[in-house]
Amino acid sequence: MEWSRKAIGLRFNRMRHTRTTSDRPTVVLADDHAGILQHISQLLTPGYNILASVSDGQMAVDSVLRLGPDIAILDIAMPRLDGFGAAREVRQSSSRTRIVFLTFYDDDDYIAAALECGAHAYVLKSFMQSDLIPAIEHALAGQIFVSAHLNLSRR
Repeated sequence: MEWSRKAIGLRFNRMRHTRTTSDRPTVVLADDHAGILQHISQLLTPGYNILASVSDGQMAVDSVLRLGPDIAILDIAMPRLDGFGAAREVRQSSSRTRIVFLTFYDDDDYIAAALECGAHAYVLKSFMQSDLIPAIEHALAGQIFVSAHLNLSRR
């Protein structure tokens, strides 16, 4: 599947994290690695309210539907229901929650599939420290964010 940043109109300017602690967006985290969940939580806690941290895709869907967060951060490879399936279920059931994929997969087909599932952001785990908060801010603003570090050579 071929795609390009220009073809889908992505915006790549970086946004600063400017929210106050009294107006903190809500987040559900889903990853099957406890260490990754802990790292994401530490990274986001100063500016975001973490409503749930879950270890599989079905629990992610259940948490999003029950809690109605602003953002759902999903891994792609998870037990019971992968991130793509979880994103599709969330998109079908929740018009408000924005999807951010956080993954190791540096592949154009995965990026295209994520965007087709309704994701607003695609971030590589190896760049989560620099890219996750800008990705969330873009998603909250209704914009698309893709880690600039991705190998996008196949067009």
